[in-house]
Amino acid sequence: MNRWIAVRVLLSVSILATVSQAQVASNQPVTQHIVTLSFNAAVLQTAEAQKGLGALQAKLAPRQAQLQSMNNEVEALRKQLADAGDKLGDTERETRERSLETKEKELQRQAEDFRNDSQNDSQQVFQKVAQKVYAFLQTYSQQHGYSAVIERGSDAAPVVWYAAGNLDITDELTKAYNAQSSPGSTGLPNAPRVGTSARPEKPLPDSPSPHP
Repeated sequence: MNRWIAVRVLLSVSILATVSQAQVASNQPVTQHIVTLSFNAAVLQTAEAQKGLGALQAKLAPRQAQLQSMNNEVEALRKQLADAGDKLGDTERETRERSLETKEKELQRQAEDFRNDSQNDSQQVFQKVAQKVYAFLQTYSQQHGYSAVIERGSDAAPVVWYAAGNLDITDELTKAYNAQSSPGSTGLPNAPRVGTSARPEKPLPDSPSPHP
C-alpha cells in the first residue's frame, strides 16, 4: 500500500513540474527583432538614384554654365563701374548703372528658376527610387524576421538618439536592393507614395547668385 502511495506522489510531482514548465514557457515574451534605418541615405546610396541624379546633373550643366557666365559678366560690369570712380560723366554713369541693374535682375530671375527646376527634378528622381526601396524594404524585413524597422535619421537630425551600431541596416539594405535591381533581376512593384518630406540630403549644386 505504501508503495502505491509513493508512486502516486512521484507521478503527481512529475505532472505538476511539466505543467509549471509549460506555463513559464507560454508566459515568456516573443523575442522582438528591431532594427534602424536611415531611409533617405539608403535611397541616395542606391546605384539607381546615383545614376538618375548623375543624368540630371549632366542635363542641367549647360544652364548652370550659362548662369556662371552671366554672373561673371555682372561681376565685371560692377568692377568696371567701381574702378571708373569720378571719371565718368553723370549720363554715362547712369547708363552703366541701368545696364548693370537690368543684368542683375535677369541673373537673379534665371538663378531662381534654375534652383526651383533642379530641386523639383531631383525630388522626382528621389521619389521614384524611394517608392521602389520602400516596397523592397517590406519584403526584405519579412525575410529577415524584423519585428519593426525604425527611422534613425541623420547625424545632423537624429530621430533615434541612441542605437547599437549592429542594429542599423542602411548599408545592407542598399546592397541588397542594388543586387535585385541589377540587369536581369526582377524588380518589385511600386509601393504607395511615401511622405513628400523625403528629399535628397545632398541636392544638386546651387547656381551662382548675384551679390547684393
